[in-house]
Amino acid sequence: MALPTPPDGMAIVKQMQELDYAPKFSFFNRAPDPPVWGRNLGKAGDYMNVSPGWHHAVKYPGVAELNEAHQKRVGRPADPIVGPSYACVQIVANAIQRAGSSDRDRIRDAMAATDMMTVVGPVRFNPDGTSPVRAVTLQWLNGRQELVWPKEFATKPFVYPAPPFTQR
Repeated sequence: MALPTPPDGMAIVKQMQELDYAPKFSFFNRAPDPPVWGRNLGKAGDYMNVSPGWHHAVKYPGVAELNEAHQKRVGRPADPIVGPSYACVQIVANAIQRAGSSDRDRIRDAMAATDMMTVVGPVRFNPDGTSPVRAVTLQWLNGRQELVWPKEFATKPFVYPAPPFTQR
């Protein structure tokens, strides 16, 4: 389990491969988020787990349309950062509409009272400002980020244990 930057995470995996060190389970946050992970590491990058906050295969309202627009514009499925970013805009727009004003205190109060469905799922805020948004776990398989949890949204089953590098 680690929190490296993408270049550092890729260097770590390359070193693990050189040493033939393949843990049964590996979890990096941040490093495996971007699409370059699979392009730069190939099969060596497979079986890495990450929880970036979203995946384009979750079955929430608006995800299919968001993904379709992203696919048309960028030529690939929406990246993990796209969903949470879009959800932030959904939340702020909804709060402004409910506040009926551009007054910052009214917008803040409306945001605190948020209870809505977004592309990341249902969002509401606790009194301390945190939100119990449902997390997702992705696993790199065959050079792609696959959604492995929650199971009802999974695009592929979770693979455990990870095979040795010589068997990838």
